[in-house]
Amino acid sequence: MFGRRRLPESVRGVVLQPGERRASWGVTSAGDPVVATDLGLRFPGSQDRLDWTDVEKATWKRPLLEVVEVAEVSGTGRRWHVELAEEGDLPDVVRSHVSASVAWTSHVPLSPSGGVRVVGRRRAGAELLDWQLVYDADTDPGNPVLREQAHAVLADARRTIG
Repeated sequence: MFGRRRLPESVRGVVLQPGERRASWGVTSAGDPVVATDLGLRFPGSQDRLDWTDVEKATWKRPLLEVVEVAEVSGTGRRWHVELAEEGDLPDVVRSHVSASVAWTSHVPLSPSGGVRVVGRRRAGAELLDWQLVYDADTDPGNPVLREQAHAVLADARRTIG
């Protein structure tokens, strides 16, 4: 009547932490719920929540929602692929929450080669930013020279930004 979708029993059954609020939801082609909350995403078959600050990227190409978790090297984090039979506004809510979690980002080239993205993320309820280093796919994070440069850039960002 007012444009609201009826909440399926499967979505209602997703256990949230005290104080965590459902922002949107979708249902997979298998009938399983995908729930976005104010704190993160809950996928079918997982008791854990993927916090917004831990999402490197999310893409939506109907009917597939793909979410990549932040990892030390860009694009190598755990991936979730869910085919949504009913998406509602879930893809838009995911995009806006992931974008809103990024407070500051800068890509820095490293010498002699490669690069790193320094990201300051807002975590719900936290005053200070969470900081992440995400190395380019062609950069070896185990190289001590590159790692030292990346950590110097991170220290500078923390000092400057907070």
